[in-house]
Amino acid sequence: MPGSLGGMWRTLAVAAIFYGVGYPGLDGYRPAALDAPLQAFYQQVNRAGLEGQKVLENVNSARASYFRAYMGRAEKQLRNPQFDSTQP
Repeated sequence: MPGSLGGMWRTLAVAAIFYGVGYPGLDGYRPAALDAPLQAFYQQVNRAGLEGQKVLENVNSARASYFRAYMGRAEKQLRNPQFDSTQP
């Protein structure tokens, strides 16, 4: 298990380096042969981040909708005279 964790961190570090080197501001510092692939990787990571953010917003919206429906049902049950604690 510890060996796979170290490999994960190395992979993450390499991906972060490739992402950083793909930054458009570093155009003149990249070898010409790696320019297009690194920029494409940079753009793909940015697109994945934006789509991930949209997915999280949709999940949060669905969660809030479910919570509102649940609270509506709970309030309806609590307001039911059958459950009124003031009556004997």
